[in-house]
Parts: sequence; C-alpha cells; structure tokens
Amino acid sequence: MGRFGRRTRALSIGLATLAGLALLMAPEGRLACGEPWLDTTSPDRAWTLRVCRRPMLFAMPGGSRDAPGWIVLRDSEAAIRGIVHLDMMQLLGEAYGDPVWESGQVVLPGLAALPLAHAAGPVSRWLADRVWRLRALTGLVPSDEISAQWAR
Repeated sequence: MGRFGRRTRALSIGLATLAGLALLMAPEGRLACGEPWLDTTSPDRAWTLRVCRRPMLFAMPGGSRDAPGWIVLRDSEAAIRGIVHLDMMQLLGEAYGDPVWESGQVVLPGLAALPLAHAAGPVSRWLADRVWRLRALTGLVPSDEISAQWAR
C-alpha cells in the first residue's frame, strides 16, 4: 500500500471514529426540557409529548413567546422518538387544540403529527435517541406545519 493509500485509510478510520464518538456523546441539552410549556402523556402512558422553549441570544422585553422551541416525543423508556422544530412558541397558542393521541400517531393540530413507532429493541431505541439528538443539534429536524407554510 502506498503512502496515499495509508493516508486515505487513516483519514477514513479517523472520520469513522469521530462519527462514532459524536453518536455516543450526543448531548441531550435543551431536549431535557426542565420547564415544558406543554407536557402531556398518552392515555396508555406509553408516550409523552413535551414542547420545550429554546433560549434566544437576544429578546425584547415580553418577547419570550417569540423564542423557538422543540416538540419532543418520548417513549415509555424516556428515549426520544421524534422531534419537530417550532419556529415560535406563540404558535403553540395558535394551534387548533390539545394533542390528539390516535392509533399510530400523535397530532398537535395545526403544528405537527408524529408517528408512534415503537423501538425494535434496546439497541434500536438507544440508536434512534442518539440520532434524534444529533439531528436537533444540527438543525436537521422537520419544522412545524405553520412555519413550513410560510416558507413556501
């Protein structure tokens, strides 16, 4: 193997290691939601849905409702099973009612519908939780329905 091949292999191993560490160490951060604006549990107690405010770097007095947030779905083991970005917390007040727990999904009318997909096992649950954390950190989560309409 030539010098170029060894460098390429070392770079590949380094990138794979870095990706693995990012997955392992993905912090929960604001997704922990110490003070949720909405906290509801499914009738069968298998799921929780929370709406969490995210801090803003700068806000005018009285502008806390303009802050962005996350809609976070967790299973009975507290693993993240879905996240939707909420552009402004005030949109929660403009939604068309309380969350509706349906067969196979929870709907926050006018804002989001999240599938109630059970994990295949503990490894699948852990992996999905970490992937959702990384997606939230990088901004790769779906946006609420109202904000998505504005973007069109």
